[in-house]
Order: sequence, then structure tokens, then C-alpha cells
Amino acid sequence: MEKTACLFLSLLIVLAIGVPRATAQSVLSIAEAAAELKAPGAAASYVNLPDPDPLPPTPFGPLPYPSIAPIKLFDNFYFVGTTAVGSFVIDTGDGLVMLDTGRDNDDAAKMAEDMKKLGLDPSKIKLILISHEHFDHYGGVQYLKKNVCPNAKVAMSLIGWNFLQTVPLEAGYINPRPQAVDIYLTDGMKLKVGNTTFQIIATPGHSAGCVSFIIPVTDNGKAHMAGIMGGTGVWATQLETRLYKASIEYFKAFAKAAKCDVGLGVHSVESDFAAVRVRKHGEAHPLVIGAEKFDTGYLQKYRDLYQYVLDSGKMQPYPGVLAPPGSPLAPPGSAPANR
Repeated sequence: MEKTACLFLSLLIVLAIGVPRATAQSVLSIAEAAAELKAPGAAASYVNLPDPDPLPPTPFGPLPYPSIAPIKLFDNFYFVGTTAVGSFVIDTGDGLVMLDTGRDNDDAAKMAEDMKKLGLDPSKIKLILISHEHFDHYGGVQYLKKNVCPNAKVAMSLIGWNFLQTVPLEAGYINPRPQAVDIYLTDGMKLKVGNTTFQIIATPGHSAGCVSFIIPVTDNGKAHMAGIMGGTGVWATQLETRLYKASIEYFKAFAKAAKCDVGLGVHSVESDFAAVRVRKHGEAHPLVIGAEKFDTGYLQKYRDLYQYVLDSGKMQPYPGVLAPPGSPLAPPGSAPANR
């Protein structure tokens, strides 16, 4: 039964994220990536949902959250954000790329001001990458497009975009939502901006359209490779929990091939950066952990999240009948599924 279940879950992950792409996949410019969606109508039209009265609660409780002091992490790589959620900013030599945007207008405005403190011009943001379709990652897009970088392209997965056009304004999906997406991120996509190539890996589980990233960074000119899991947190449903675990191992394969030696998270806290702030000239970079610890340290934290939920006693059973009677996956005494 365990073997059959593993095969079934493997099928689910393949259906969700596709067969792994060849490492030789062509590298796309922003313009080429914007033209990649081949099937007309695959992207749903934007659905404008007005705020309900009263507003749905947020998972973060009272707002706002205090800022974390902005910081330069690598030669070309920065962090701005709050104690709830942050954004990574990459200077590509030909404009900035922003990875996630915070929860709302206030977060986005703070992030733009924090970029200036780092000597970055937020009006030079060329591309906004959205890791997944939860409000604390997409919520600043409208503000940035209207007030900061109107010419920036917005990118997220097609599944994530289409999902937002169907899900009601619930706790994780409140306004302001993106009104348009220019680039639909696909599994294995390599997107080049300036001197930096961003590799996109589909990692569903935390959300249906969640993607993770592999991004080159340098420390005093020395090359390293950063891996960033796009979603932190596991929902106690069978499908989402199992997909989350499968996605960790899927991402591991690409991170290993890329020789990732830096592990970063979209929900960073001050303690993640404390050692960087006090680092002295000539000291090893505290965020460079090596390829082995990327797996046994960084990725293991995400496996531990999965295991914690699995062992919590709160896992919801699979709904309905997933297989015909007699199959190892069929619930005891189940009736044949309607066909």
C-alpha cells in the first residue's frame, strides 16, 4: 500500500508541476518571457472583487508590523521588509528585480523607502517576481505599479494567477490583488535580466501556484548560488501536505545541480541576518553554508515543517473516494465512484 500511495503522489506532483525540464533550456529575456504563453485564453481575465464589509481577518493579526532594518546581503542582493514578510531585491546591472512585495500599500511604500536607504532607486525596478498567490506576497503590486515603477513587469505562475480569479476574498487572498500579470512563470524557466539569470522551479503545496527560485549572487566578487523556497508553512490537508514534501525533494534536485550554497526564505526575520550585520572584513560569509548544509540544514527545516504537521494529529482525511473498491488506496467499505 505504501508503494502504491507513493506512486499515486508522484503522479499528483507530475500533474501539478510537469516533468523536470532539461538544464539546457533556453534563457529568456523579459520580452521573450512575456511572449511565452502560447495558448490563447489560458490566462483568466482579471476579476475585480470589491472589499466585503466587514473585511476578512488576516492570518497575521493586528497591523502594521515593524520594519526590519534594510540590509545588503551580497554584492548584488538586498533585503527590505517587516517582521511579517519581506522582499529580496537584486541589482542586475540593468535594473532591479524585486522578489515579492509585502502585504499591502503600506508595506510596499516602506520597502521602496528602505531601498533608497540602501542606495537603490526603486523606480528602476524592472521586474517583480511573485513567489505565490497569498496576499502577503502580492499585496504591494498595485502600489508599486501606480506610484513607484509603472514600467515594471509583473510575473507569477499561471496557476497562481488563475487561482486568484476564482477564490473569494478570504483571509489569505484579500485585496489589493494584482490587476495584471505580464509574465507567467513556468517550471524550469530561466529568465535573464541584466547580468543575472533567475531559474524558476514549481513547488506546489504551500499554495497551488507556488514557485521557488535559484539566483546567482556574489560576495566580494566570489560567485555563490542562492536557493529560495517560495512557501513557508504547511496546510493540514492530505493533498497540500504531501505536495509540499514532494516539492522539497523536487527543488532539492535542481538546487543540487545548480550547486546552491546559500539558503534564504521569503519569511525572513532579523536573526537570519544578525551575523551579516556584524561581519568583519575578511570573515567568511555567514549565509554561505555549502551545498551539503543546503540540504541537511536549510531544506531540512522545510521537511521538519512537513513532519510536524504530519504528526500533529490534525491531518484531514482525503475527501470522497479516490480509487475503486479493491484498490489499496480505497477507503474500507467504500462504494464505486460515480463515472
